[in-house]
Amino acid sequence: MLAAAVAGAALAGGGAHLAAQSASKKKEDVDRRLQRAQERLQQARGRESVLTSQVAVYSGRIRDVQARLAPLQARLTRLEDEVARLEARLAVLNSRLETARKRLADAETRLVRSQAALSDRLREIYRIGEPDPILAMLEAGSLTDALETQEMLKRISDRDGSLVSSARESATEAQLARDEIRDARDEVQASEERATAAAQELRSATDELEGREAELVEVKGQRSALLSRVKGDREDIEAEAKDLQRESAALTAKIIAAQSGGRVSVDTTISSRGMIYPVNGALTSGFGMRWGRMHEGIDIAVGSGTPVVAAASGTVISAGWGGGYGNLVVIDHGGGIATAYAHNTRLVVSSGQQVSQGTVVAYSGSTGHSTGPHVHFEVRIGGRAVDPIPYL
Repeated sequence: MLAAAVAGAALAGGGAHLAAQSASKKKEDVDRRLQRAQERLQQARGRESVLTSQVAVYSGRIRDVQARLAPLQARLTRLEDEVARLEARLAVLNSRLETARKRLADAETRLVRSQAALSDRLREIYRIGEPDPILAMLEAGSLTDALETQEMLKRISDRDGSLVSSARESATEAQLARDEIRDARDEVQASEERATAAAQELRSATDELEGREAELVEVKGQRSALLSRVKGDREDIEAEAKDLQRESAALTAKIIAAQSGGRVSVDTTISSRGMIYPVNGALTSGFGMRWGRMHEGIDIAVGSGTPVVAAASGTVISAGWGGGYGNLVVIDHGGGIATAYAHNTRLVVSSGQQVSQGTVVAYSGSTGHSTGPHVHFEVRIGGRAVDPIPYL
């Protein structure tokens, strides 16, 4: 009977050993996959950071272009209004030009007639000579004839003067009409050239900036689309890494349980440093580098709601939410030594409270960045995390 019991125990021990070996090999594979996932995650985060910066840069460039484009567009609008006013002015000037041309045509017609009449009169004077008023009166047969002759000579003189004056006025009016036409034409031409040149310059600048804006918007869109894909990849990798972390933690607990025959792997007696373990459970993760980054404490697997006790007496200096630590308690033990208890589901102490060694300070859980119910325990000297094992 004793031999059978010993043999059964040996078989059970061998089975546990084989189970531990199998779990250990599986854990090594999971950890390798986890390491690769962490490396891919780091690369994805790096690409995401670069793309986020690039999108921000292109957004800034687009804002700069839009800031430069806005006053140009406003100026172009004002110039277009000015062109519209010039076109209205041109219509008025064209009307004036048409009137001036008609006046010029009339003046030139009158000038031609005056010049023709004056030419006829000059030829007549050249042919018969200029009448002598005194001789004409002496040749008159009577006083009445003399008076009539004088009146006729006066009318001839007045007519000759009128011909000269009319010809001079017609010439002056024609010249004024020509000057007015020239001035109106020059004004219209100068205005059109000025407006056209300014409009072309502004349109060129506006087209260039609008083209630049369209180019930047296109590049930003490409970067944003790539960023969305990278974010999706990063989230997938993060989910994969979390699954692998949970699997690795479970395998660690399985290995420890198999190696210890189901017994806990912590010693609850007071150490030479005067501390005790905060809970009784399997040690699933030690102090040091883990998955590419520093793990600044130890993890002890326990069920959710397990009482967490103070490792030594001291003063609670923090009790509340600690970000990735979840619900966190930090106790100062004097001499620059402090301990931390993380991922709790509920806290039962508050800042400033004095606690004795073994006093319940919280109940375990899986809050913050946690892969399952456990207690994350840290020892810090002067604020720097050290391996807690030598203190326990």
